[in-house]
Amino acid sequence: METVINKLKSILSNELPGMSEHLKMTPYRALTKIIPENRREGSVLLMLYKKNGDWYFPLMQRQDYEGVHANQISFPGGKIEQEDLTKYDTALRETFEEIGVESCKIECVGELSEIYIPPSNFLVSAFVGVCVEPPIFVKEEKEVKEIIEVAVSDLFDPEIVKETKVKLKGGILLKTPYLELNNKVVWGATAAILAEFMSLVKNDGSMFQMT
Repeated sequence: METVINKLKSILSNELPGMSEHLKMTPYRALTKIIPENRREGSVLLMLYKKNGDWYFPLMQRQDYEGVHANQISFPGGKIEQEDLTKYDTALRETFEEIGVESCKIECVGELSEIYIPPSNFLVSAFVGVCVEPPIFVKEEKEVKEIIEVAVSDLFDPEIVKETKVKLKGGILLKTPYLELNNKVVWGATAAILAEFMSLVKNDGSMFQMT
């Protein structure tokens, strides 16, 4: 585990590709040139963990509610609150609230590029952490419909990248790339964040096969 932690810290300390990778999964973001000053800010966590000899990370499907991200697949995360000392603290707090993993069990290994989400006017910071033991998930029933454990090895399969049409608020159909993970459609900001992570680790994917 220490090998993976140290390698990830090294990789994430270098210059990040950012938008060039985000656009591979969200090409429509090329139209978003300006981030509004009145944006809201939030954080998410890509939390890696080892279980039964393999590496995983959790995604979650949000519940149905009145909002632009209802029923979508996302990382644990949410908006920055006054109690949060840092953006990373936001990611940790939301991870505990939504999927029940305590912050003391997670080691931060770095940060991916920020990404702006126009429909909800959020600028999102994306952190990468390693849970030092297999997590015991407890979902927050009001917000989380399902916790989805995804094998990191699935990210190295080119067949997961597909294309679909997504119905947006107002009935608009958006043609977009997506990632098919555990038979789920992962698109939008979550897919863009994963695209950047995939690009950073693809040349050293063997690290996730090490003990």
